[in-house]
Amino acid sequence: MRLSIGIISAERSVELIRRAHDALSDICDVTYLPYTSMRHLSHIYEQNARLFDGLIFSGRFPYSYIVSNVGGILKPCAYFELTDRDYYRAFAGILYRFPGISVSRILIDRPYSRVDFADVFGGDVPTFFDPMPQDSTGLGFAYEMTMEQSLRLWREKKIDLIVTRFTNLADSLRVSGIPFELLFPSVASMLDACGSLCALIQSRRLVDSMVASGIVAGQGSDDAEGASLLSRLERFNGQNGMSMVIRRNGGVFELTTSNGTLKDITEGYSNCLLTSYLHDAIGPRVCVGWGLGADIVSSGQNALRALRESMRSSRHYAYLINDLGDQIGPMVSGRVVTMTGVPSAAIERMGRRLGIFPSNLQKIMDLQEKRGIGAFSSANLAFYLNITPRSAGRILSRLAEHGAASVTRGNQPNVKGRPYKIYDVDCGKWDSLLSPEKTALRDAASDER
Repeated sequence: MRLSIGIISAERSVELIRRAHDALSDICDVTYLPYTSMRHLSHIYEQNARLFDGLIFSGRFPYSYIVSNVGGILKPCAYFELTDRDYYRAFAGILYRFPGISVSRILIDRPYSRVDFADVFGGDVPTFFDPMPQDSTGLGFAYEMTMEQSLRLWREKKIDLIVTRFTNLADSLRVSGIPFELLFPSVASMLDACGSLCALIQSRRLVDSMVASGIVAGQGSDDAEGASLLSRLERFNGQNGMSMVIRRNGGVFELTTSNGTLKDITEGYSNCLLTSYLHDAIGPRVCVGWGLGADIVSSGQNALRALRESMRSSRHYAYLINDLGDQIGPMVSGRVVTMTGVPSAAIERMGRRLGIFPSNLQKIMDLQEKRGIGAFSSANLAFYLNITPRSAGRILSRLAEHGAASVTRGNQPNVKGRPYKIYDVDCGKWDSLLSPEKTALRDAASDER
């Protein structure tokens, strides 16, 4: 099935993009979505984004405007970008049409890629204008700002020519009598962007087609509770387009769907909407585990591992084990920690040595390596590990006792409250505890005492 791509472009740029229409159409089905103003750009995006497999913006500017003013773009997307070859090609044409023009008297949008103007023109470089304001609120006035600076420099007789990506300024520049050239990616650059986007969409489709399995377990075993849980699952499924196959297997319910649907249900593996729905309806005793795999057997095995993690956690939030064996969870907004694979043999030894679950040690390591979080109170460690503050305090105390953490400061938030400790956990100092030789020496010394 051919991919459908929507090209969101300034109205004046559409005719430039059509130079590549035949070649683009060989890759995918193309629909042009022209806009005339910034407000119109937002409207075009919001009305059409869901209709296509992917989107291409005519440049970095409209893409950045949508990200800043509408929100993150979930749909696969790209934008046509100028390469250094496009700049050299444009300047070759300019110097041919305007013989004798000084390059320093050309006002041009600042390039985002490296272009060695000084090397090419012997130290003579153009005057640059940055069409992308640092303040995102200024994006909506970029056309006006470009036109204002162009008029000012022209009236001050500091420039002889304007070269810009803002094709919608063509009429205003013409009326003002300012000579201009429109800058736009070559056909080859446009084809590169379109080909890369289509490859991204195809790869995402392969990932989204992976089998996703879920296992839902209640804490009760009677028929009434099972019937209630089934009813809630079917209602949730109906509200989400009947996207899951639900099957009862003994005391649990098995769910089968696709990875694409699972990403929707878990808001991109960050917050499990099904768990929230079931906890609101039935209570926090319901546990949910999700698994991904190339087939239903491997995804089901991963879901069972994730369910065990959900049952072990204090509030029974959902967990996910993906096709690489990574553990993601608890899937509740703000708490998600990704644990890469299963804990290593060294982490397992350290866990046995300290009396701490290896999975919790691995999560602490991942929090530091992937999020840069290394300072913990018992309360915020409990938040990330989804355990009680008392259990978190015990973990931190054990780490400190064995030199794997240090108390950096204590705070007393109010006069009557007890001071709490902040532990600085540096996983880079865990080598002595992870090394089997040093662990054996520690154990021997402990036995002698």
